[in-house]
Order: sequence, then C-alpha cells, then structure tokens
Amino acid sequence: MFRNPTVLTSQRITNGPNRRIWPVLALLGLIVLPALCAAQNKRELEERRKKLIRDIEVTDNLLRKTTKTKAATLDRYVALQRQIERREYLIQTLTEEIEESEQAIARTAMVVGSLSRDIRAMQADYSKIVRNAYRRKMMNNPLLYVLAADNLNQAFRRWLFLRKYDRFRKTQAEAILATQQTLSKKIRALELTRQKKEALLIALQGQKTALGAEMKDKEELLTSLKKDEGRLREDLQKKQAAHEALNRAIEQVIQAEIQKKVQESRRAKPASPAGPPPRAEAPPAAPPAAGADKTTEDNDTPSLAEDGASLAFRQHRGRLPWPVDKGFISRGFGRQKHPTLRNIEITNNGVDIRTDESAQVHAVFEGKVAGVQFIPGHDYTVILQHGNYYTVYSNLSETKLAKGERVNASQIIGRVSANSITGASELHFELWHEKNRLNPASWIRK
Repeated sequence: MFRNPTVLTSQRITNGPNRRIWPVLALLGLIVLPALCAAQNKRELEERRKKLIRDIEVTDNLLRKTTKTKAATLDRYVALQRQIERREYLIQTLTEEIEESEQAIARTAMVVGSLSRDIRAMQADYSKIVRNAYRRKMMNNPLLYVLAADNLNQAFRRWLFLRKYDRFRKTQAEAILATQQTLSKKIRALELTRQKKEALLIALQGQKTALGAEMKDKEELLTSLKKDEGRLREDLQKKQAAHEALNRAIEQVIQAEIQKKVQESRRAKPASPAGPPPRAEAPPAAPPAAGADKTTEDNDTPSLAEDGASLAFRQHRGRLPWPVDKGFISRGFGRQKHPTLRNIEITNNGVDIRTDESAQVHAVFEGKVAGVQFIPGHDYTVILQHGNYYTVYSNLSETKLAKGERVNASQIIGRVSANSITGASELHFELWHEKNRLNPASWIRK
C-alpha cells in the first residue's frame, strides 16, 4: 500500500535527532544546579583562603620584628601559637578546595563526554539529512513535487513540508555549532580546573612544610619557657597589677558617666502635681571590687534608658571596624588558661591585638571622650562613650584627645606603643555596656 512520503519524512524529522536533545538537556539540568551551589562554595573557600593568607603574612612580619630575647619568648610563643592555628585552618581550606576541584573536574568531564556523544549523533543525523536533500534535488524538482499534487490543499501541504524541512536542516547545523562551542569552553574550563588543582596541591605541600617548621619552633620555645617559670610568674603578677589598675580606672570613668546621666534625668523630670510624695530612688550601685569577674558576651540589657546613640551603636554589632588597620587577636576575651603555666588562669576584659609598631588607632564608632588616663603598664588609655556603650583603647604611646571632645568614626585617636623589652606592639581593646564587659570579637567585623 502506498504511503504519503510527506508523512514518512515528517516522522523522521520529528522522531530523529530531536529525541537525542531532550536527554542531553535533562543531563545538563541535573549538572547545572549542583554546579551553581558548587560555584558559591568555591567563592567562599577562595575568600577564606585569601584572608587566611593575608593574616599569616601579617603574623610572619610581626614575628620577624619581635626580638628573640629571653624576655620576648612568651610573646613569640603566643604569636606562634596563633600562627599555627591559622596555618592549620588554611591547610583545611586548601584541602576542601582541592576536593571541590576534583568534583568540578568530574562534573565537567561528564558534560564533555555527553556533549561529545551528542555531537557525533547530531553529525550522523545531519549527514543523512544532507544526503536525502541532495538526492531530492538531483532526482526530483521541488517545484514539480508541489505541482504533482492531486489538489490545491495537498500542494500547500507539500510546500509547507519543504519549508519545514529546510528550517530543520538549518536548526540542526546551528545546534551542532553551538554544542561544539560549548564543548570547547568546557574543555578549556576542565584544563584550567586541573591547573588550579595542581597549584593548590603545591600550596598545600608548602603550608604543611611551614607548619612542621613552626611546630618545631613552638616546642623549642615551650621547652625554654618551662625552664623559666619563676620569671614568668613575676611578669604575670606585674601584668595583673597593671590590669587591675586599668580596670579600676575604667570603672570609675563609667560610674561617673552613669551618675551624671542619672542626675540629668532627674533635673529633666517635670514637677509632679500635688499628691503623695514620690518614692525615693535608689542610688546607683557601687562598682564591684577590683578583680571581680563580671565578663559577659551577650548581657547588654540596658538598665538606663536607651538613647539614640546607644541604639545606633547596638545596631552595628558585628559590623564595627577594627581599631587598627591590620593585625591579629593574640589574646582573646574572658577567662582562659595561661599559655605555659600549669593550673594558672588569666582573665582578659577585652582582646589584645598584635599589630605594627606605632600603628594608628582609630575610633570604631562616633562618640565622646569620657576619659584619658596614663596607667603604668598600659601607657595612655582612651575611653570613648557611645550612649550607654563604651570602647576602651589602651597601650597607646600618644594621644591628643581630651575629655569631653567629640570623636568621629574612624578618627585617629593615637598610636600603639611598643614594649621596650620584647618589641611587641599590642593594642588592648575593650567594650563595655554600662558596667558589663562584652566580648569585642563578636562586635567587630570578621
């Protein structure tokens, strides 16, 4: 039985190469979604790696500047301990990046293989189409094919079929070209990823070598420190005495400001109408004894009315700039074990930031100078008031501020002093909410 050639050819057009496109599109869809998530993770790992490398370079520079004297051994040990922690974290980050690169290589290789198979199939189908079209042009005149129709309706359908056939050939040619271009891009991306993986492996090996040298140096310093515990205990007592003097000075300044606010609020209160006399207000609580532990990380519930300055400062939690341009936290906040002395705990009311000698110190937020004092062991100390919040900058070699001055955010308030014996330059930075000490690390930018 004779079947219409138009129908036969249309079926080949509909059921031919197009059937191969949909599985490829589905495969690409399954690959693209994980790839997008992987790209975001890749960016995060790269940013983390770059930041760690910058921090390590800063610490290396500061370690080189620290004198290798007996008195500086503890400072070198603390800095080296922080450096080792960062180095280990960097090695972990590099390992994660290498794993991510391996997964990216596997995904890209799968796409390359799929695209290569698809191109071969599309080229084979296109070759059949070209051969059929060639035979049709050589053996049959398209115009005669249309005119040989039994009626006008059939002639119109044949003309539409020829147009559709030509469009299909062009579409297939364009699809092959686009797939070839995508394949070329994927092959280049695959090669770049492999090169990056090799570079990461080299960097990982270099970091492991550096870590091994630092661990050896750390053990040597620890052995030296254990032989010198007597001097370390004497130094610790001097530092604790200076710390208590600083703590008393800060508490006195804050207590004076709180008392001043209470008096101002009383004067601003309107006179009450005739009636029973108002209840007497309890006086502000006296500051705790020196050395009392009242450090806290989250207890900033106001006991005084929160003004606009307090609210503005609190809204910048986690976004405050560092008080110095570069450096690292050498000692964290709160109670912690002494780095080398057994059964000894020390309390840090803020954080100590190791930085360059004579580094500029900036105000982390706008405010008013609540106090400026010189305290032996901490040199100049500047206390800035931000509503009910206070920031403390200690170990300054100089400052030109005076009590009552207004200070803008990022304004230079002084320079970090250097220890004449060890050569280390550390800024002691504290954050208070009324009479509660807060952890500055949770308020400044990471």
